[in-house]
Amino acid sequence: MKSRLYQTGLLAVFFFVFTLFSPVAPPGRCGRCRVHLLTNGEYYYALKDAIDGARHSIFIAIYLFKTSRYPTNRATGILNALIRAARRGVQETIIMERSDDPDDFINVENAHTGRRLQEAGAKVFWDRPDRKLHIKTVVIDHHLVFMGSHNLTHSAMKYNQEMSLMLNDSVLANEIINRISRFPRTPFRAIK
Repeated sequence: MKSRLYQTGLLAVFFFVFTLFSPVAPPGRCGRCRVHLLTNGEYYYALKDAIDGARHSIFIAIYLFKTSRYPTNRATGILNALIRAARRGVQETIIMERSDDPDDFINVENAHTGRRLQEAGAKVFWDRPDRKLHIKTVVIDHHLVFMGSHNLTHSAMKYNQEMSLMLNDSVLANEIINRISRFPRTPFRAIK
């Protein structure tokens, strides 16, 4: 009986220590975590807060960044946060998908958003048109990484079933930036 109670106590202590120092935090508790799962709309709030807190740099590689004129549109909320960050001196590099069809929906939406970002002072680039840039990643201040299924659209950040990770790891962040920076790209300008 005492042996079983002792084993149960050890298991409880082990579980407590494992939970305390686990790299994956439970939902809603990310103060000391290294990796946090963001589902559906959680992504919007976490990304917007991170952009608002950016100090030095923001690096984005995105398939679709579709904003609108409606102030409650979540992608527009991210765009506005990026514009505020650029105005406070945060260096921004954004690479967006581009196909070789100028009338492609992705091109039209990315061109609209890209113009607004460029006007705010961001360095905006097109991916090469013969390969699809299907990456959805944001790196903030060379340590905070958002990566997963979320495009920067209202639907992805409010209605869709999406799943992404937020990681706090400078080695991984810099590796992502270095690899994506090697992709061939062209300076942003209107397609038509």
